[in-house]
This record gives sequence, structure tokens and C-alpha cells, in this order.
Amino acid sequence: MRNSKIHPTAIVDGGASVAEGVEIGAYAIVENNVVIGEGTVVEPHARLCSGARVGKFCRICSFSTISGIPQDVHFDVSTPSYVEIGDATVVRENFTIHRATVPNSSTKIGRNCFLMASSHIGHDCVLRDNVIMGCFSAVAGFTEVGSDSFISGGVMLHQRIRIGNGVMISGNSAFSTDLPPYVNGLKRNRIQGLNLIGMARRKMPREAVSDIKNLFMFVYSGLPVRKRALEALQNSMAKTPQGLEFLKFFQPEGRHFASLNKERD
Repeated sequence: MRNSKIHPTAIVDGGASVAEGVEIGAYAIVENNVVIGEGTVVEPHARLCSGARVGKFCRICSFSTISGIPQDVHFDVSTPSYVEIGDATVVRENFTIHRATVPNSSTKIGRNCFLMASSHIGHDCVLRDNVIMGCFSAVAGFTEVGSDSFISGGVMLHQRIRIGNGVMISGNSAFSTDLPPYVNGLKRNRIQGLNLIGMARRKMPREAVSDIKNLFMFVYSGLPVRKRALEALQNSMAKTPQGLEFLKFFQPEGRHFASLNKERD
């Protein structure tokens, strides 16, 4: 805890590991078996429960709970499990992230994520790097969210689904199906074209954008979409790594994929 700034009213268990330069605010609680990386700020009234692993230069805002007990009626609270948060991630106020249900595993949050107020990430989820979650959104257990994705406010994601890299989901949408990389998701299990703005912001090469456009039109020009994606893979239609990533997302068997929105707004 050398050079750390800990408010006298904070409760920090002797079994916690607090790196140099950490700030812990008034009435914050840091339980046993918690690790906090260098330069991280834990704001007043935040709670880091046993099993929290917070990276460097993060911010855990007031009234957030990290590594709380999973909302699973079958969970045994004696099960050892964790939450891992990558460097430079911000967790805003009233956010909850629950630890994993699988023994000795983690709910994982990547680097440089921005998780806005009053939202929730359930047990055993994986959010990769640079994910943004809007206010009042929720990710149910065992769901995976790809890098550079934007989950807008009020979005509800069902358990055990996959969200590809670079996806944009409109506010108040709900998904119980997989969303392939680089698409715009909206309404309930619907896709409205590609996230071209997101690709431009990440400076994706023109040839990759063009490749994804062509593959998207091919896959979603008929049904079933998985069969068409596998056909495109077999015929080596992808010309770039990003295009190949788009097609490979459809490979796993037994998955359900969001469908194209054909309704007029």
C-alpha cells in the first residue's frame, strides 16, 4: 500500500493486495482476496468483494459492487471465483459485476472499457477491450461481447449469446440471438446494416470495409444465413482478415443469429 491514499473511514481487509498509488475513498469496502492495480481510484462507498481483480489506472465509482455473488439460485457461495477488470477501465456509479459460477474461473472485463451508470454484467461473461455500455443496460450470464462494441442505454442481452467485434446496438433493444461482427443491432433480434461509422472511427482499411459489405450482402440475401456463410467460407470469398472474421462467426453449430430488419421505421 506504499504511496496509496486510503481514507480513514474506508474498510480495507488485511488480506487485500493494494498496489502503489491507489486511492480508496471514504466508506469504500475492500474485502479479503482483492487485488487492486497501480494508480486505480476506488471512489467513496464502492465495494470490492472477495475475488475482485482490478487492473492498473482503473476507476471504480461510488456505489458500484465488483465481484458480488452471482444471481444464480444454484450457486454455492463457497465456490472460489473471480472478476477480472483490465487496465484503464472505468466502472461508473451503481454498476454491478458478478463473479463467475464456474469454480476457479472469472467474469472478464477487458482493457479500456467504459461502463456507464446503473448497469449490470452477469456471472461468467466476457467483455473484450474497448467496450462501451450505456446506462441501464444488462448483460446476462455467459454472454460474450467483442472488442470495440457499443451497447447503448437500456439494452438487454440474453444469457449465453455472442456479440461480435465492432457491433453497435441501438438503445432499448433486446437480443436473445448472436450478433455477427460489425453490424448495427436494433429492436428485438434485428440487424440494420453495418456499423460503418464505427469502422471509420477505428480507421479500418477501405478494402476490409468493402469486403465486409460484400460478404454481408451475400450472407443476408437469403436463408439460412449460416448455410450461406459456410458456402462463402468454402468458396474463399473473404479477401481480408476482417471479412474472414465475419464469416467464421457463423461456424459454430446450434446457434441462432439475428435477422435482417425489413420493416420500415
